[in-house]
Formats: sequence, structure tokens, C-alpha cells
Amino acid sequence: MRIRLLFLLSLGALSAFAQFRAGAAARIITPDLGAAKAYIAGFGQNRAATGVHDDLHARCLAMAAGTSQPVVVCGVDSIGLFFDDVQAIRKAVAAGHKSPVSVIVAVTHSHETPDTMGLWGPRIGVSGLNEDYNRYVISRTAEAALAALIALQPATVRLAKASSPRLREFYDDSRPPVVLDDEILALAVDHAQTKKPIAVLANWASHPEALGSKNTLITADWCHYFYSEIESRTGGTAVFINGALGGMMSPLGATISDPATGQPAPKDTFRFAEIVGREAAQHALRALSAAEPVTPDSIEYREAMAAIPVTNKNFLMASGAGLFKGRKPMSADEGTTAPVGYLRLARGGEALLEAAAIPGELYPELSVGPIVRDPNADFPDAPFEPIIKKDVLKAPFRMVFGLANDEIGYIIPKAQWDEKPPYTFGAEKPWYGEINAPGPEAAPMIIQTLSGLVNAKSQPR
Repeated sequence: MRIRLLFLLSLGALSAFAQFRAGAAARIITPDLGAAKAYIAGFGQNRAATGVHDDLHARCLAMAAGTSQPVVVCGVDSIGLFFDDVQAIRKAVAAGHKSPVSVIVAVTHSHETPDTMGLWGPRIGVSGLNEDYNRYVISRTAEAALAALIALQPATVRLAKASSPRLREFYDDSRPPVVLDDEILALAVDHAQTKKPIAVLANWASHPEALGSKNTLITADWCHYFYSEIESRTGGTAVFINGALGGMMSPLGATISDPATGQPAPKDTFRFAEIVGREAAQHALRALSAAEPVTPDSIEYREAMAAIPVTNKNFLMASGAGLFKGRKPMSADEGTTAPVGYLRLARGGEALLEAAAIPGELYPELSVGPIVRDPNADFPDAPFEPIIKKDVLKAPFRMVFGLANDEIGYIIPKAQWDEKPPYTFGAEKPWYGEINAPGPEAAPMIIQTLSGLVNAKSQPR
């Protein structure tokens, strides 16, 4: 009788382990302004922080299904993290977890957070990267990931999409053709028995720079209000992962009406940021409220390094001058490398959700299309790259994780690359994107690598 009881208990334990499980956690990564000067990143040099408006966070969602290794997706309130720092986070998680785990680290790209890359110091040519702060971000993100893994519990998933004319008002695309990847995709995980929310992960393409270039208070920008809205309404942890935000997916130049006054919200204010963050969260939550729960039975993350030629002289000089402090080595001869990832959540062999982890700021033409030719482009006859959400990913829910695991700058369709006059679409001067992009081969190499990951056979673990 005792043997039979132990057998049944072991079956129950195995069954529980085979279930889809989820856990979430967050850790504060706000800098200590009393310890060292923090240079705010994202616009120009010498913007030293004078205070803190709201805390910055590393927010992680852990998921596991069946016998595959768990996957942790972390959204970090930061301008950018190079792969070297992501590898340090992964090493710390591996040391604490003691069994294989995949970790995806994507930054929100808030332009009101400390310089973690080295490009926005006191003056041009002087790094703004503070090693102590980067180490703090690494350790706290690893802590959040480990806490999320410890919190794994049986769960169900709800998946939803949200789009509306109102969301399109939150953009000012300054570069033709006007292409927006404005759909919000949301994944909610709820406790399997109590139905209590564990977390909501939302994926949307928008620069968090609603406060503009004059603000000197540390803040997660509109993401702060996004988190607040979701967490106050659900009680779970909010995780935000940015999308294809290149070229320029931003509220910075948009005119947005304030629902409280019926008048345009004042630019570069916290009220402006609040409207963007809260309304985006409300769109996601309304869509999730109508979604039916499902229980995935497999999760898989694949990753490969893409070799990317670098022609951007400013990038090469910054690397050579040590602005990155040893991170992101690159040269004219060897270029650089960056990780490309593919996440797949499935049930019964059918994908429910796929996500492309892209190491930079992807132009939406490469996410949702279309790519438009102009004869004045530098490579007007270049073949079009496959469109990620149309040609590469096939699941009902398709996400693009921007600035995931690395930051190499803008990723532009080669056929639209334009450094030399005459300029495309009637422009009189060079476009902004190419100034902050590694080179014209980045998009082809990254999407080729992604396609290989998607088409590779699942590897047993």
C-alpha cells in the first residue's frame, strides 16, 4: 500500500512539474545620486541627473513547460546594455540557479536613465558609463531573474492584441515612408488554481522619451505610468519589452490630446508621459480581458551570433577610444557580432506565440512592412529582407523584442539605406538613422540569422 501511495505521489509530482509554470519578480535599479554623478543618456552630452522622479526597475517573467529548461524574459529600465553585460547577468543567474536556464534581457530604451553604454558623458569623447552602476544593474537584474524562477508556479496564459486610431496618435514618424508597428501584444500569466494574476508582459514599439532632452530627473518615462496602471489594476508584476522602435517610433513630436482637458497635453511633461503610459496599458488590459486562458506545454529559446560589418566611423572611433570601457569590440576589418534570438511558446506542437529577439532598434519596415524603394537610395536594387511578422514568424501572436541582449543601434532595410546625396524621399540632408547604425549589412545579416533559428529543428534538452 505504501509503495502504491509513493508511486501515486511521484506521478503527481511529475505531473505538476510538467505543467506550464510562471513566476515574476522586480528589483529597483535606481542610481544613488549621492554616490556618483549620473549622466542621463539618450539625447546629448553633459545632462547630469539632479534628482529622481520615479524608481527604475529590472522586471522579469520566468516561464517553464514540460521538461524544457525555463526561460526568463527581463525588461530593464535602461538606455541600453551591451552583450558583455547581458552575459554577466546570465552568468550570475546560472550560478544561482544551478540548472540550465535561458535568459533574455531587453531594455526599455528610456532616454531619462543613466548612461550604461558610454556615449553620453560630460563631453564628446568622454565616457558617461559608471562601472559601479553597471555592476549594480547586472546584479539586481540577476536577482530579479532568480526570484522569478523561485516563484514558478502552475499557471495559464492569456494572449491578446490591441490596436486603435488613438494609439497611432502617439507617434511622430519623422522619416518617410510612414510605417508604424503600433500594435500592442500582451501576454498575461495567471495562477492555474486561483486565477490570480502573476504578471503581464506587454510588447509595444515606442521610444520612452516623452520627457524630452531638458529633463534632469531620473525616470522610466512613460513606462513608469504603464507599470503603475497594470499593477494597480491586476496586482501582478508588469513587464515591458519594447519593439521595432527605429526610425523614429516616438511620442516626442506627436500632438496628443489630454482626456482630462480636451486640449493638447503640454510637451515634455510628466503629464504627457502619463497619458501615453496609462492609455497604452489600458489598451493592453482591455484586450486581455476578452482573452481565453490556454496552457502551453512547451517553451524554447534559441540564439545565434550574427556577424555584422561596421562602416560607421563614429562607432569605430567610440569603440577604439574606449567609450564602451571594453564592451562591444568592433573594427573596420572584422566588424562586430551580436546575438539574435527566437522564443517559441507552443501547445500540442502548434506555436501559440513567437518572438524575435533583435539586438538593436529595428525599423518597423522590417517588422510589419512594407519596405519602399527610392532610386536615390545608396543600394536601390538591394533585395528586400523578409518581413519578420509576415514572412519569418507564423504563430497567431508574433512579437519583436527590440534592444534584446545587445544594442547595436538602428537596423535599416538595405534598400532604404541612404548616406550619400541625392537623398531619398526629397530630403535635403542625410537621414538621422544612418548616423546611429552600424552599416547597411546589419538588417540582412540579422534577419538571415533569425530565419535560420526559426527554421532549425528543436533540439532535445
